[in-house]
Amino acid sequence: MSSKPALSGHASVSTDGTSKRSRQEPLDSAPSLIVQTNSLPLEDLKSRFLDPSLLTFTTTNGINDDTTAQSYNIELFKSSSLPPDVFDNCFDLLEANMSASYKATSRGWHPRKKKEEMKHPAMRYLVLTAVSGGSGQASGSSFVGFLEFMITEEEGSEVIYTYELDILPAYQKMGLGKKLLDVAEEFGRRVGVEKAMLTVFDSNRGARRFYEREGYDLDEISPDPKILRNGTIKPSTYHILSKAFWIDDGEEDGGEDEAEDYDDNDS
Repeated sequence: MSSKPALSGHASVSTDGTSKRSRQEPLDSAPSLIVQTNSLPLEDLKSRFLDPSLLTFTTTNGINDDTTAQSYNIELFKSSSLPPDVFDNCFDLLEANMSASYKATSRGWHPRKKKEEMKHPAMRYLVLTAVSGGSGQASGSSFVGFLEFMITEEEGSEVIYTYELDILPAYQKMGLGKKLLDVAEEFGRRVGVEKAMLTVFDSNRGARRFYEREGYDLDEISPDPKILRNGTIKPSTYHILSKAFWIDDGEEDGGEDEAEDYDDNDS
Protein backbone atom coordinates (compact mmCIF):
# COMPACT_ATOMS: atom_id res chain seq x y z
CA MET A 1 0.00 0.00 0.00
CA SER A 2 1.28 3.44 -0.88
CA SER A 3 2.18 6.10 1.66
CA LYS A 4 -0.20 8.52 -0.04
CA PRO A 5 -2.71 10.57 1.95
CA ALA A 6 -6.39 9.75 2.09
CA LEU A 7 -7.59 12.55 -0.17
CA SER A 8 -6.22 11.42 -3.50
CA GLY A 9 -4.02 8.39 -3.04
CA HIS A 10 -0.75 10.13 -3.84
CA ALA A 11 2.51 10.15 -1.94
CA SER A 12 3.01 12.61 0.87
CA VAL A 13 5.65 14.73 -0.79
CA SER A 14 7.96 17.55 0.20
CA THR A 15 8.11 20.80 -1.72
CA ASP A 16 10.86 19.40 -3.98
CA GLY A 17 8.74 16.39 -4.98
CA THR A 18 10.53 13.78 -2.87
CA SER A 19 8.73 11.58 -0.39
CA LYS A 20 8.70 12.80 3.20
CA ARG A 21 9.30 9.19 4.23
CA SER A 22 12.32 8.62 2.00
CA ARG A 23 15.76 8.15 3.48
CA GLN A 24 17.68 11.41 3.88
CA GLU A 25 20.58 11.73 1.42
CA PRO A 26 24.13 12.15 2.73
CA LEU A 27 25.18 15.80 2.89
CA ASP A 28 27.92 15.29 0.31
CA SER A 29 25.71 13.47 -2.21
CA ALA A 30 24.47 15.03 -5.43
CA PRO A 31 20.82 16.11 -5.50
CA SER A 32 18.47 13.40 -6.71
CA LEU A 33 16.99 13.40 -10.19
CA ILE A 34 13.68 14.53 -8.69
CA VAL A 35 15.21 17.45 -6.78
CA GLN A 36 17.29 18.53 -9.79
CA THR A 37 14.30 18.44 -12.13
CA ASN A 38 11.85 20.20 -9.84
CA SER A 39 14.32 22.99 -9.11
CA LEU A 40 14.67 23.93 -12.78
CA PRO A 41 13.12 27.17 -14.07
CA LEU A 42 10.03 26.78 -16.23
CA GLU A 43 11.83 27.70 -19.45
CA ASP A 44 14.44 25.00 -18.79
CA LEU A 45 11.70 22.44 -18.20
CA LYS A 46 10.15 23.41 -21.53
CA SER A 47 13.38 23.35 -23.54
CA ARG A 48 14.77 20.15 -22.03
CA PHE A 49 11.79 17.88 -21.53
CA LEU A 50 8.98 18.88 -23.91
CA ASP A 51 8.74 17.49 -27.44
CA PRO A 52 7.78 20.52 -29.58
CA SER A 53 6.25 18.30 -32.25
CA LEU A 54 3.55 17.19 -29.78
CA LEU A 55 2.51 20.63 -28.56
CA THR A 56 0.54 21.89 -31.56
CA PHE A 57 -1.76 19.81 -33.71
CA THR A 58 -4.92 19.95 -35.79
CA THR A 59 -7.88 17.57 -35.71
CA THR A 60 -11.35 17.43 -37.21
CA ASN A 61 -13.55 19.36 -34.83
CA GLY A 62 -16.61 17.13 -34.74
CA ILE A 63 -18.41 19.45 -32.31
CA ASN A 64 -22.08 20.09 -33.12
CA ASP A 65 -21.64 18.23 -36.41
CA ASP A 66 -18.92 20.69 -37.41
CA THR A 67 -16.28 18.82 -39.42
CA THR A 68 -13.91 21.74 -39.94
CA ALA A 69 -10.30 21.47 -38.83
CA GLN A 70 -9.54 22.69 -35.30
CA SER A 71 -6.08 23.66 -34.11
CA TYR A 72 -4.94 22.99 -30.55
CA ASN A 73 -2.02 24.00 -28.36
CA ILE A 74 -0.53 22.45 -25.22
CA GLU A 75 1.44 24.63 -22.81
CA LEU A 76 3.41 23.70 -19.70
CA PHE A 77 3.02 25.59 -16.43
CA LYS A 78 4.34 25.27 -12.90
CA SER A 79 1.68 25.57 -10.21
CA SER A 80 3.26 28.92 -9.32
CA SER A 81 3.08 30.21 -12.91
CA LEU A 82 -0.45 29.02 -13.70
CA PRO A 83 -2.63 32.12 -14.24
CA PRO A 84 -5.43 32.37 -11.65
CA ASP A 85 -8.17 32.17 -14.28
CA VAL A 86 -6.62 29.04 -15.77
CA PHE A 87 -6.32 27.47 -12.31
CA ASP A 88 -10.01 28.21 -11.77
CA ASN A 89 -10.82 26.59 -15.12
CA CYS A 90 -8.86 23.48 -14.13
CA PHE A 91 -10.49 23.21 -10.71
CA ASP A 92 -14.00 23.88 -12.00
CA LEU A 93 -13.61 21.22 -14.69
CA LEU A 94 -12.23 18.71 -12.18
CA GLU A 95 -15.08 19.42 -9.79
CA ALA A 96 -17.69 19.04 -12.53
CA ASN A 97 -16.21 15.83 -13.92
CA MET A 98 -14.97 14.04 -10.83
CA SER A 99 -16.43 15.33 -7.55
CA ALA A 100 -19.26 12.78 -7.68
CA SER A 101 -16.71 9.98 -8.00
CA TYR A 102 -14.77 11.33 -5.02
CA LYS A 103 -17.98 11.61 -2.97
CA ALA A 104 -18.79 7.96 -3.69
CA THR A 105 -15.65 6.85 -1.81
CA SER A 106 -14.59 7.03 1.81
CA ARG A 107 -12.26 9.91 0.89
CA GLY A 108 -15.07 12.25 -0.05
CA TRP A 109 -14.71 15.51 -1.94
CA HIS A 110 -12.86 18.31 -0.13
CA PRO A 111 -12.45 21.39 -2.35
CA ARG A 112 -10.06 23.25 -0.04
CA LYS A 113 -7.70 20.28 0.35
CA LYS A 114 -7.84 19.56 -3.36
CA LYS A 115 -6.89 23.13 -4.18
CA GLU A 116 -3.97 22.89 -1.76
CA GLU A 117 -2.79 19.73 -3.51
CA MET A 118 -3.15 21.39 -6.92
CA LYS A 119 -0.96 24.29 -5.75
CA HIS A 120 1.86 22.07 -4.48
CA PRO A 121 5.22 23.65 -5.51
CA ALA A 122 6.26 20.55 -7.47
CA MET A 123 2.97 20.26 -9.38
CA ARG A 124 3.11 20.82 -13.13
CA TYR A 125 0.29 21.44 -15.61
CA LEU A 126 -0.18 20.72 -19.28
CA VAL A 127 -3.01 23.00 -20.40
CA LEU A 128 -4.84 22.27 -23.64
CA THR A 129 -6.47 25.13 -25.57
CA ALA A 130 -8.38 25.36 -28.84
CA VAL A 131 -6.90 28.03 -31.08
CA SER A 132 -9.26 30.30 -33.00
CA GLY A 133 -8.69 32.84 -35.75
CA GLY A 134 -6.82 32.60 -39.00
CA SER A 135 -5.45 34.78 -41.73
CA GLY A 136 -6.81 38.29 -41.34
CA GLN A 137 -8.69 37.37 -38.17
CA ALA A 138 -8.02 38.09 -34.53
CA SER A 139 -6.50 35.04 -32.90
CA GLY A 140 -7.43 33.66 -29.52
CA SER A 141 -7.64 30.47 -27.51
CA SER A 142 -10.15 28.77 -25.27
CA PHE A 143 -9.59 26.33 -22.43
CA VAL A 144 -10.30 22.70 -23.32
CA GLY A 145 -8.66 20.60 -20.61
CA PHE A 146 -5.55 19.84 -18.59
CA LEU A 147 -3.24 17.18 -17.26
CA GLU A 148 -1.75 17.67 -13.79
CA PHE A 149 1.46 15.78 -12.97
CA MET A 150 4.47 15.64 -10.71
CA ILE A 151 8.00 14.26 -11.02
CA THR A 152 8.19 12.42 -7.72
CA GLU A 153 8.99 9.10 -6.10
CA GLU A 154 6.84 6.14 -5.24
CA GLU A 155 8.17 3.31 -3.07
CA GLY A 156 11.74 4.26 -4.00
CA SER A 157 11.09 4.59 -7.73
CA GLU A 158 11.47 7.86 -9.65
CA VAL A 159 8.20 8.38 -11.54
CA ILE A 160 6.03 10.85 -13.36
CA TYR A 161 2.67 10.72 -11.57
CA THR A 162 -0.47 11.96 -13.33
CA TYR A 163 -2.78 13.43 -10.71
CA GLU A 164 -5.63 14.55 -12.93
CA LEU A 165 -6.57 14.38 -16.61
CA ASP A 166 -9.78 16.19 -17.52
CA ILE A 167 -11.32 17.36 -20.78
CA LEU A 168 -14.44 19.47 -21.28
CA PRO A 169 -17.39 17.18 -22.08
CA ALA A 170 -17.91 18.73 -25.55
CA TYR A 171 -14.34 17.76 -26.49
CA GLN A 172 -14.24 14.23 -25.07
CA LYS A 173 -13.85 11.11 -27.22
CA MET A 174 -11.81 13.06 -29.76
CA GLY A 175 -8.36 11.74 -28.86
CA LEU A 176 -7.40 14.86 -26.90
CA GLY A 177 -6.80 13.03 -23.63
CA LYS A 178 -4.30 10.83 -25.42
CA LYS A 179 -2.55 13.92 -26.79
CA LEU A 180 -2.01 15.26 -23.27
CA LEU A 181 -0.90 11.86 -22.00
CA ASP A 182 1.62 11.52 -24.84
CA VAL A 183 3.22 14.86 -23.91
CA ALA A 184 3.41 13.91 -20.23
CA GLU A 185 4.93 10.51 -20.94
CA GLU A 186 7.56 11.97 -23.26
CA PHE A 187 8.36 14.54 -20.56
CA GLY A 188 8.95 11.70 -18.11
CA ARG A 189 11.10 9.76 -20.56
CA ARG A 190 13.30 12.79 -21.21
CA VAL A 191 13.66 13.43 -17.48
CA GLY A 192 14.77 9.81 -17.10
CA VAL A 193 12.25 8.47 -14.58
CA GLU A 194 11.51 4.76 -14.43
CA LYS A 195 7.81 4.77 -15.14
CA ALA A 196 4.54 6.66 -15.40
CA MET A 197 1.90 6.19 -12.71
CA LEU A 198 -1.65 7.33 -12.03
CA THR A 199 -4.70 6.55 -9.92
CA VAL A 200 -8.12 5.68 -11.31
CA PHE A 201 -11.40 5.17 -9.46
CA ASP A 202 -12.86 1.67 -9.62
CA SER A 203 -16.13 3.25 -10.75
CA ASN A 204 -14.46 4.90 -13.73
CA ARG A 205 -14.23 1.77 -15.87
CA GLY A 206 -14.00 3.75 -19.12
CA ALA A 207 -10.92 5.60 -17.93
CA ARG A 208 -9.28 2.36 -16.87
CA ARG A 209 -9.89 0.83 -20.31
CA PHE A 210 -8.38 3.93 -21.90
CA TYR A 211 -5.21 3.70 -19.80
CA GLU A 212 -4.90 -0.03 -20.36
CA ARG A 213 -5.00 0.60 -24.11
CA GLU A 214 -2.17 3.06 -23.57
CA GLY A 215 -0.01 0.40 -21.93
CA TYR A 216 -0.82 0.88 -18.24
CA ASP A 217 -1.17 -2.13 -15.94
CA LEU A 218 -2.11 -2.60 -12.31
CA ASP A 219 0.90 -1.57 -10.23
CA GLU A 220 2.24 -3.79 -7.46
CA ILE A 221 1.37 -1.15 -4.84
CA SER A 222 -2.25 -0.88 -5.91
CA PRO A 223 -4.47 -1.74 -2.91
CA ASP A 224 -5.88 -5.27 -2.78
CA PRO A 225 -9.58 -6.03 -2.35
CA LYS A 226 -10.71 -6.45 1.27
CA ILE A 227 -12.18 -9.75 2.45
CA LEU A 228 -14.86 -9.12 5.06
CA ARG A 229 -15.56 -11.46 7.98
CA ASN A 230 -18.53 -13.00 6.19
CA GLY A 231 -16.32 -13.80 3.21
CA THR A 232 -17.60 -10.99 1.02
CA ILE A 233 -14.92 -9.50 -1.21
CA LYS A 234 -14.99 -5.70 -1.22
CA PRO A 235 -12.99 -4.22 -4.10
CA SER A 236 -10.84 -1.16 -3.53
CA THR A 237 -12.44 2.13 -4.51
CA TYR A 238 -9.35 3.05 -6.55
CA HIS A 239 -6.50 1.40 -8.39
CA ILE A 240 -2.91 2.49 -9.06
CA LEU A 241 -1.74 1.87 -12.61
CA SER A 242 1.76 2.18 -14.05
CA LYS A 243 3.66 2.00 -17.32
CA ALA A 244 7.36 1.15 -17.37
CA PHE A 245 9.30 3.22 -19.88
CA TRP A 246 11.61 0.39 -20.87
CA ILE A 247 8.69 -1.34 -22.65
CA ASP A 248 8.98 -1.15 -26.42
CA ASP A 249 6.23 1.20 -27.59
CA GLY A 250 5.82 -1.00 -30.65
CA GLU A 251 4.55 -3.79 -28.42
CA GLU A 252 1.81 -1.69 -26.87
CA ASP A 253 -1.79 -1.73 -28.00
CA GLY A 254 -4.13 1.18 -28.46
CA GLY A 255 -3.90 4.51 -30.22
CA GLU A 256 -5.99 7.24 -31.67
CA ASP A 257 -7.78 4.85 -34.00
CA GLU A 258 -9.67 3.38 -31.03
CA ALA A 259 -13.42 3.95 -31.22
CA GLU A 260 -13.56 5.23 -27.62
CA ASP A 261 -11.45 7.83 -25.87
CA TYR A 262 -11.95 8.47 -22.17
CA ASP A 263 -10.31 11.72 -21.08
CA ASP A 264 -11.00 12.10 -17.38
CA ASN A 265 -9.87 10.09 -14.40
CA ASP A 266 -9.41 10.15 -10.67
CA SER A 267 -5.72 10.84 -10.46
